[in-house]
Amino acid sequence: MNYGFIGFGNLSKAVYTGLKNEDHIRFAYFSRTKKDVDIPFVDNIQALVSFADVVWIGVKPQDLSGILEQLRPLDRKNKIIVSPVAGKSIAFIESYLGREQAIVRIMPNLAIAYKQSVTAFTTNHPEDERTADIFQILSKLGKAVRLNEDGFDLFTSVFGSGPAFILAFIQIFKDKMREFDLPGPVLDELLLGLMQGTTTYFTQNQKDFSIEELIKNITSKGGTTQAGLDHYRAHEIGKHFEGVLDAAKNRSKEMSRNAN
Repeated sequence: MNYGFIGFGNLSKAVYTGLKNEDHIRFAYFSRTKKDVDIPFVDNIQALVSFADVVWIGVKPQDLSGILEQLRPLDRKNKIIVSPVAGKSIAFIESYLGREQAIVRIMPNLAIAYKQSVTAFTTNHPEDERTADIFQILSKLGKAVRLNEDGFDLFTSVFGSGPAFILAFIQIFKDKMREFDLPGPVLDELLLGLMQGTTTYFTQNQKDFSIEELIKNITSKGGTTQAGLDHYRAHEIGKHFEGVLDAAKNRSKEMSRNAN
């Protein structure tokens, strides 16, 4: 099986990193500039498509139309198109490549490099065994879920953009911890320990307790955690953070409308 990447930015690199040890996959890529990476570079899209059984489109949303224009006249028989491009629907891609083209739309995140992504999957040809193979590959790279395409906007905001939002929240902790007068790398190590410990606590207990119950287990009546949570709830910080997710979701919807 040959995988060809059009564009080799952060996400394409992450997909490659997650898959590079798969014995049955060969890789190549095309991009406007040659990268310092250990897979073959081809200097035009036609050569990339000739090589690839699966064409991964790793470009920015504003560049997708130009790429699809170049793909339109090429021989794509028995090729699968995989698109992680945010806000661009299968119908948009079909408007260039036709409904007979097998298209897989996904929404992963950069944790795919570490086989820890949460990835949404949908396709216009669910009867095609080759698209099912893509789902199986994605399942090796973390958690993959089949999702109706109308859920992709919210999924993008939570799981596609979510790592950046979580890191932004961690940055608030780090900024406050500068009062310790410790070096930045030490603060990072402490925060990493906090996040890993919290994740382990959640992992070990999530089957038996809800998140609300797990929070309650940490909280002593009248204690420091209670004081912080009272402030959190009184100022409706949760609703403000929902606004962050809604802003990302609405932007994805806007991009979809503009695309179609």
